[in-house]
Amino acid sequence: MSTAPTHESTQPAQPLLCGGIGNLRPVNDEDLKIWDMYKEHLEKKIQDQFNVPKTFKLKPVQVSTQVVAGLNYFFKVELPEKKYATARVYHVSWQKDTHGKAEQVSVHAKLLDCSTENVGHF
Repeated sequence: MSTAPTHESTQPAQPLLCGGIGNLRPVNDEDLKIWDMYKEHLEKKIQDQFNVPKTFKLKPVQVSTQVVAGLNYFFKVELPEKKYATARVYHVSWQKDTHGKAEQVSVHAKLLDCSTENVGHF
């Protein structure tokens, strides 16, 4: 009786999916460049949607990205009382005429209690 040799799996623990959203991670300098490019619209939409005072400094604390026909940035933004909003920026690096435009920004309707909570696609 012979047995076939076994091979350890070389698959990652969580397989990567084309078009899937990456894991949340701390915001880095490159992410902040994107945030700053759309900051005016991000702040206005978050302030209007969640009644955040204009005096409160909004800052992204975590981000995940998704490769599409461009790149979606899903920013977790800290709000007053340790609540979090999720804002998406659709950035197409090669389409300069879309950079900084309001239509590239959206904010999820759900307010979160934790910065690591996932709201998925929107």
